[in-house]
Amino acid sequence: MSQDELSQSLAELSGLLLSEETVDSTLHRVAVLASHLLPEADAASVTVAGPDGKPSTASSTQDLASQLDAEQYRLEEGPCLAALRERGSFQIDSMADETRWAKFCPLARQAGIASLLAVPLTANGTSGAINFYSRKAYIYTAVDRAVAMIFASQAAVAAANAQAYAWARSERDNMAQRLNEALRSRAIIDQAVGVLVERTHLNPTEAFEMLRAASQRLNVKIRDIAREVVAAAQHSTEPGPMDRI
Repeated sequence: MSQDELSQSLAELSGLLLSEETVDSTLHRVAVLASHLLPEADAASVTVAGPDGKPSTASSTQDLASQLDAEQYRLEEGPCLAALRERGSFQIDSMADETRWAKFCPLARQAGIASLLAVPLTANGTSGAINFYSRKAYIYTAVDRAVAMIFASQAAVAAANAQAYAWARSERDNMAQRLNEALRSRAIIDQAVGVLVERTHLNPTEAFEMLRAASQRLNVKIRDIAREVVAAAQHSTEPGPMDRI
């Protein structure tokens, strides 16, 4: 890969708009760009570790890559897991000659994969690996590893930023929902206070205390008591206190 091509890939990662990307779409873009990063790579995949530490494939450019990732998770061995756990690059230049990962390599050979490079994907809480699969035996050079590591570093930042943005957006939405619920609760409570003021001739503070006391005594949220008061008032024209309070 030329320096210009690497720069273009890095620029594309940096240019992802957080407002338009999800974590999943960001990781898919990482996989697609990775598949074009090294000339010998026929497919690429992105492994991420969940909150429980268990790895899963977030995206891949071919089903074969996902399947071989899954075999590594099942067997608990392979370059992908080594890169994730040890945060370094691991490679198999020839599945036929590789003596490590004795269970995984025969499966990869049967699937038509002859070589593999895995590099860590780590930044700001994001932990995983990018996996490059090739159908022919290939000795990944120091330049290949350096290019892949530089790309993975930028990809990890993009993924971490997308995750942070998604969390912030979720928190914002949750806060807005809680605020709306609080406003709706306040409105129904105010209506109930108005009903009690009208029917019991209490002042607003005393009416609210009546609602609060009923809420504590009945172990029911005050807004639910308020709804009952308002509903009872809407269905009755008779003056007098509400039965529940």
